[in-house]
Amino acid sequence: MKANFKNTTTTILVLCTVAFICYYYFSESPSVESNLTPENPKSNVSVIPSTLRFNLPSFTTNQVLARPFYTLSYNDNAEQADWVAYTLYPLADSLRVERKDNFRADPDILTGSATLADYKSSGYDRGHLAPARALSYSNEAMSASFYMSNMSPQIGIGFNRGIWKFIEAKVFEWSNSSDSLYVVTGPILDKPLGTIGESKVIIPRAYYKTIVRFKEGNIFGIGFLIKHAKYPKTAKPYDFITSIDSVEKVSGINFYHQMDTIMQLRVEANKELSTFINE
Repeated sequence: MKANFKNTTTTILVLCTVAFICYYYFSESPSVESNLTPENPKSNVSVIPSTLRFNLPSFTTNQVLARPFYTLSYNDNAEQADWVAYTLYPLADSLRVERKDNFRADPDILTGSATLADYKSSGYDRGHLAPARALSYSNEAMSASFYMSNMSPQIGIGFNRGIWKFIEAKVFEWSNSSDSLYVVTGPILDKPLGTIGESKVIIPRAYYKTIVRFKEGNIFGIGFLIKHAKYPKTAKPYDFITSIDSVEKVSGINFYHQMDTIMQLRVEANKELSTFINE
């Protein structure tokens, strides 16, 4: 009887051990490839809106600050972000909050962010990188868009209040016909146009956006590259469309290096609007 009991106990222990190993193996954190699994049963791709872990650009020695609403890499020498990454989902206007300007220094930048004083009487706008409207799904997200770490000195009329605003509106429009858009935006900081303020905030010579669109299991990519200048009202967002590859060459940033190689080549090479918005 004791022998039979011992054999039964041993068998149970072995089975439990095997079950535990199987559970641990199959419940590990997913790889980058398996992150592209549906949150929505109609889609084969997803991003993680709470932490934006999906395909963050290649890291630098600069501080990378992750908020629930966006993630940015803060360049202390330029006193602005190298890049800001955020996600756009379709959402009815009735569910969005009204804009409430709340510009302020960012207390979470270790070396101290640019300040309101840097921009005062500079002749340049405090230009959003991650747009306030993109973060209008809650008061907290909207407020976070006004940290100075999310600002860059931009020409007002003809750029920040012109073509840059029109491009932001176009990207926002695309989000309404997509499952989601993953956007990385920022300044081109080499060969600057000058500086402003006591903090010597760099005035960028150009700006970029790279966009990955998720639609019913498909992934599409496109980029924008805009010289920092005053543009006439006749300028259109489509005039500045390019490939993500082209933005990478100018910015020196590797945006989607965690993607499957074949997918990355296809997404980053596209510069055709018709391919990007293919329904």
